[in-house]
Amino acid sequence: MRRIVVMGIGLGLVLGGCSEGRKSASGFRLPDGDAERGRQVFVRMRCHSCHEVAGVDLPPPVAEPGVGVELGGPVAGVPSDGELVTGIIHPSHQLIAGHPPERVASGRLSRMGDFTEAMTVRDLIDVVAFLHPRYEVIPAPLPGP
Repeated sequence: MRRIVVMGIGLGLVLGGCSEGRKSASGFRLPDGDAERGRQVFVRMRCHSCHEVAGVDLPPPVAEPGVGVELGGPVAGVPSDGELVTGIIHPSHQLIAGHPPERVASGRLSRMGDFTEAMTVRDLIDVVAFLHPRYEVIPAPLPGP
C-alpha cells in the first residue's frame, strides 16, 4: 500500500511538471448547456449586433464599422469549450487573424464589450452550447501528387 501511494505521488509530480500551469486548459470541461437558452442569451446580450451565426436567422448586425466575424460555419477544427469561453470573456486574448484591425480592435484591445459582470455562468454555458453545433468541420485537402 505504501508503495502505491509513493508511486502515485511520484507520477503526480511527473505529470504536473508537464502542465502549462495555472493558465492551462487541461481538464477544462463545461457541463452540458441548453442551446435554445443560449440563442436567447445571444440575442439578449445583443451579440448579434456585431456577429452573424452560420445557419441561424438573427437580426442583422448593426455595428459600424461592421465586424465581419461570422461565428460557426466551415472550419478546419471545431473550437474547444475553452476557446469559445475565452473568446467571450477575454476577447482581447487573441484577436482574429485575417481581419482588418480597425474592424475587430480598438487600439490593442478587442472592440467586443466586457460581459463578465452581465453574464451568468449558466448564460455562458448555454451560449457555448448554442455556438458549438454551428461549426462544420471541413476535411483538409489531401496533398497532391
